[in-house]
Amino acid sequence: MFGDNLSDDDKRRMVIRAYKNLKESFAEYSKPDGGKNSPAKTCKDLHTSFPEKKNGDYWIDPNGADPKDAILVYCDMENEATCVNAKPSMSQEISIVSEEKEMWLAEADGAANFQINYKADSNQMSFLQLLSSKAEQEITYHCFNSIAYENMRGNFRKSASFMSWNDLEIKNRGKFKYEVLEDSCKSNRKSSWGKTVFRMEVQKPTRLPIVDVRVEDFSNPTHKIKIEVGQVCFS
Repeated sequence: MFGDNLSDDDKRRMVIRAYKNLKESFAEYSKPDGGKNSPAKTCKDLHTSFPEKKNGDYWIDPNGADPKDAILVYCDMENEATCVNAKPSMSQEISIVSEEKEMWLAEADGAANFQINYKADSNQMSFLQLLSSKAEQEITYHCFNSIAYENMRGNFRKSASFMSWNDLEIKNRGKFKYEVLEDSCKSNRKSSWGKTVFRMEVQKPTRLPIVDVRVEDFSNPTHKIKIEVGQVCFS
């Protein structure tokens, strides 16, 4: 184990150093600190172990399989929420001229092949959903001469809809509904951009994140939109 040329003091120091390294490794394993080599299971677990940690980016590993597939998330420590970012978070400017009455953006030729993806693979996302009791997300519809929710006459026929993670359509009415936090698109029939902010909060985390957007006010060449996909937060 030791070379013949080592003194008893050298051997003692080596044993002490090995013991300290083993102790530190065990501490990391038993109490993950959110580092890349020591990811927590969720932000809630991280906050429980380290209540002094501030909001910020941390590594988590919901499936607990191997730190190598850990994901970087934003931890909202006050709400013990694990927030996953979209990629990209903002679409390109979209202008679609079509005879169709409605269009899912993931299928629209004029949407520059806009696909909503997240900085977590489906396996980690599924485990994160299972470890959570609720989820929430905001989608911002940036509009240029386009209706996102309500028109000036109080009509909702052009309201956008959203496809959930588990293939449910979230609409302005019905069983699966969203909330509207802001709607400047309602009166924005001018040569300037406005926005409508949609919010989804669900008690069944498997319904989020949002994976597609259906638009209904796009038939005129002057109609332009951009979709901003907010973090999906699990708690």
